[in-house]
Amino acid sequence: MKILYAYRFEDGSQDIIEFYKKFRELNQDEDFRDIDEEYLEKLLKGVIQNQQRIDSLIEKYSKDWPLSRLPMVELELMRVAVYELLFEEDVPVSVAIDEAVDLSNIFGIEKAPSFVNGILGRIAANEVKRGQKS
Repeated sequence: MKILYAYRFEDGSQDIIEFYKKFRELNQDEDFRDIDEEYLEKLLKGVIQNQQRIDSLIEKYSKDWPLSRLPMVELELMRVAVYELLFEEDVPVSVAIDEAVDLSNIFGIEKAPSFVNGILGRIAANEVKRGQKS
């Protein structure tokens, strides 16, 4: 989430993986030892490549909150969670939502956890079709 958050302050023209490598180089105090590099790179690319779809769902289910009014931390957390909900079937729905809620409790504003949980819960209920036959 920190990488995507920092990436938004760049002009967006740089490749997300190159940005990540530079971020890692410049933030040597961060602990990257236990990071699954392959999954992280897949996640970063996936969020950026699917941002339009992800953002449209967040906006759809956030009711009267346009994306421009959402705090950046909560927005990035939800982007990651929605990516996992839509594209990472190995990540259980509850895990994607719980991780975003837990992180919003640490990094977000006071009412962020319930807000994030509500939006992600509605997206999961209405948009995620895991294990369902067409």
